[in-house]
Amino acid sequence: MKTAVLLSGCGVYDGTEIHESVFALLALSKNNLEYICTAPNIKQHHVVTHISGEEMSEERNVLVESARIARGEIISLSELNKNEISSLVIPGGFGAAKNLSNWAFNGPEAEVLAEVKDLILHCIENKKPIVSLCISPTLIAKSLEGTAYHPLLSLGTTFEKSEYNIAEIHDAISSVGATAINKSIKEICIDENLRIISAPCYMMDAKVDEIYANTKMAIDKLSDFLKN
Repeated sequence: MKTAVLLSGCGVYDGTEIHESVFALLALSKNNLEYICTAPNIKQHHVVTHISGEEMSEERNVLVESARIARGEIISLSELNKNEISSLVIPGGFGAAKNLSNWAFNGPEAEVLAEVKDLILHCIENKKPIVSLCISPTLIAKSLEGTAYHPLLSLGTTFEKSEYNIAEIHDAISSVGATAINKSIKEICIDENLRIISAPCYMMDAKVDEIYANTKMAIDKLSDFLKN
């Protein structure tokens, strides 16, 4: 049984946050946890130059771009056998809110890609732990909307510096049935009942070593869950 790592492209502004994904893979390896990278084989919402933040005219594919992070060792999400995974890790980056869902544009009215929602529900229903980094807890909150599951999640804290409106995002995930709590870059949020670990990572104004420590803390807890 392997941990599925769900990617959403390559690059924070239009895909997966690269630091968070690489740190997650490193932490999984340090915990002797095998993993399999996966991504939906779909057109990327748009392409953004990471120099200026401007949108570009070209088109890219989420699976093809995600393969850059995975060094080619990746499968399409449609080919993932959910019964052969033990857990799930979802790094952040705007790809989670633009490609895996449209939360970046519609907030709590967003839709989650059907195969992503199915994967999240499979893990929750089968008590398979989930690590959710950065903006990706919005995927969990929205996927579980209207179900009997009400996750405890965090995307950061209102008491420390962030370029994002953490209070507004927490209100938004609360409106779809989640419970949001403040957690700093030095903390993780643990839903012991649903076995969900969320970590703010780059939702907060943090240094790269703090991102690694926060990610590792979440993966270490995932390892603990898998032992019990």
